[in-house]
Amino acid sequence: MLRSLMISATALAWAVVLPAQEHWRPPSVEVRPFAGVFVPVGAQRSDFKSATMFGAQGAIEVNRHLHGLVSLGWTHGHNKLYVADVTQIWQYDIGAELNAVRDVGFGWYFRPFAGMGLGGRTYNYQASEVSTKSCTAGYGTLGGEMQRNVIALRAEVRDYLSCYESPLSGKKNTRNDLGITFGLAYHLR
Repeated sequence: MLRSLMISATALAWAVVLPAQEHWRPPSVEVRPFAGVFVPVGAQRSDFKSATMFGAQGAIEVNRHLHGLVSLGWTHGHNKLYVADVTQIWQYDIGAELNAVRDVGFGWYFRPFAGMGLGGRTYNYQASEVSTKSCTAGYGTLGGEMQRNVIALRAEVRDYLSCYESPLSGKKNTRNDLGITFGLAYHLR
């Protein structure tokens, strides 16, 4: 996580200089649906199983190298705490991505990116004796996008660090998990 954050911070500092190097153009909007897998690591693996993840991002391309974005993800997770083990996990955040743009020929562009963001997470336990728990979260991300015209194929790995309150003991601590997603980006003009 620390390495991802350091890479993202370096890329963010690099992007501050980039807007001055290109001609200004109006920001464009992107819609990014995705699907993937929620992978608990460390202590989070003791309470949750890996599960499918779905969601969408909305992004504003400030310039060729900087995007601001909002994300909403949903995981139909399974916990290891109850007989009725279904837990819905909602992840919501805002962030920034920095990317390079490489022409790979035949109208295709490769856009590797790094980013970071802040937000929250809500655990909705399906067991009737447990209430919904919400907390803060942050992430660092690495990924890439293959773009041709207004459509792009995306792959992304997000390393989340979030607070977690045990539904059994009420004890609060920090947990870590990964979101590995694949999706599309539609660049509105």
